[in-house]
Amino acid sequence: MNTKIHIVDCEGILKIVQSHELKGPIVNNVGTLSFRHYEDDGDGYYNEQVPATIKETFLVITKGEFIRDYNDTSKLNAFNMSGGFGQINRLAYSYSVVVMNNPRRGGKVWKSDLIYSDAGIKETQFDMYSYHFNEPEQRYDEGRLDYEVFDSLNLTKIFSKYLNKSDIRDSKLEDLGI
Repeated sequence: MNTKIHIVDCEGILKIVQSHELKGPIVNNVGTLSFRHYEDDGDGYYNEQVPATIKETFLVITKGEFIRDYNDTSKLNAFNMSGGFGQINRLAYSYSVVVMNNPRRGGKVWKSDLIYSDAGIKETQFDMYSYHFNEPEQRYDEGRLDYEVFDSLNLTKIFSKYLNKSDIRDSKLEDLGI
């Protein structure tokens, strides 16, 4: 999965956003972000459109693939990982992550464009039966793994050198819902 991530300046605050979060046409690296503000009682809300200037753009490339037992000839031959006593088995998968500056040099990429990379093995977020299909044939669905890898990334930590300390703190508070 390839995802474009932007660091934008939104009213003096730097934010990390995905490209689909910028609304309207982007002219001279300026788009708009939509914020939903709730009333004190939680019933009503209103949307506010705020201009956002793109400061940096990055590509995030994620890949996940089930680890297969090739001694088993069945279609459902992925290894599983035990969560421990009393927990549901989850499937094992390998993952890789590459985060790089968005190349703007006419198709050339340099090794120095690499911002962050990671690879390893993990267990799936949900139990093994969430990935199991019987129809039209028995198989495991790997389609969600790329998204699971992306969702597990701490983008604030990865892009911390591009953010101010106050913006990092604010991002962590937003993650906590404060």
